[in-house]
Amino acid sequence: MERTLQSFKRQDVPSELLLGPSISRLYLDLICDWIVVIAACYLMYNTSAYLYPIWAIIIAGRLHAFGVILHDVCHMNLHNKTIHMRILEIFSGYIIGKSANAMAYHHIRHHRDTLKDNDPYYNINKKCIGVVRFWLTMKKGLFFVPFWIARTFFAPFALVFPKLRNPYGRIFLQDVSGKDLSKDREILTCIYEDLPIMAFHCVLYYLALTRFEFLIYCYYLVIPAGGVFCIYRLLIEHEYNIVQDRSVYTMIESTFDHHMNFFERFFIGPHNIGYHCLHHIHPHVGLHHLPKLRQWYLDNSKQYQEKYLNPIKLTWRQDLFGGIHQEK
Repeated sequence: MERTLQSFKRQDVPSELLLGPSISRLYLDLICDWIVVIAACYLMYNTSAYLYPIWAIIIAGRLHAFGVILHDVCHMNLHNKTIHMRILEIFSGYIIGKSANAMAYHHIRHHRDTLKDNDPYYNINKKCIGVVRFWLTMKKGLFFVPFWIARTFFAPFALVFPKLRNPYGRIFLQDVSGKDLSKDREILTCIYEDLPIMAFHCVLYYLALTRFEFLIYCYYLVIPAGGVFCIYRLLIEHEYNIVQDRSVYTMIESTFDHHMNFFERFFIGPHNIGYHCLHHIHPHVGLHHLPKLRQWYLDNSKQYQEKYLNPIKLTWRQDLFGGIHQEK
């Protein structure tokens, strides 16, 4: 493909399309997601046991969606969290074992160094298709959310013993800097943010064992599927080849929009996270504003038009086992 957008700049986009995350829209998404979760839990206990997988998958999709809401929060100014940001963080992040700070630690670095040597996501994910992609999705996805929760239980030890902050950062927050993290203030903030999440999960686990058995079926047996949705999405969003820059053309070439119809968005690309190419070109634009931004790129960017105006529709089987591709 001829590179005709080398001079194309992000500032060429109209400023009215470059709006940050909307607190009110995130609240609405959060409320709707929780309504779906509660309804699915009710149906799980009031319909045939044969329908359990359906309700479980629906709940898992909303757990994935909670992570996307938290993702938009992590793109905000976390040095001065408002009460609204904190509420969004608690009700979207605590249930999946994640604070906005912990997510921001690796995610903002991912945007800063997308598909470069220092990109933490490039260092833990692989370019793969077929059976290899399926195996990697299952291997990582089934333990993804429990891994996040386990981080919060490691946090108090890292707080008391500074030397443990290095494995805390490198193992749980995907730090690839190689520097000493024992006195790192950002790491320390993540540790403090993990302590109430750990307390939340201690209470939740106690209640599941002693009073509310339904939590085992509605939550603990469901969270592996939520992790599978998340890992699958991460594997298809990027080309996973090393790039030299973060220009508009490079982002169009190496990241993918995906899963944007209603059914696919419910499970794989919730809350517009499927507009992932646009999200990488303009990471500070709120997810709710990406559809209008996409239309502008379709109208004005030749490379973006060539990639997405007439996409090849893949079946779920081709998508999972064959990968996203464009036929020329």
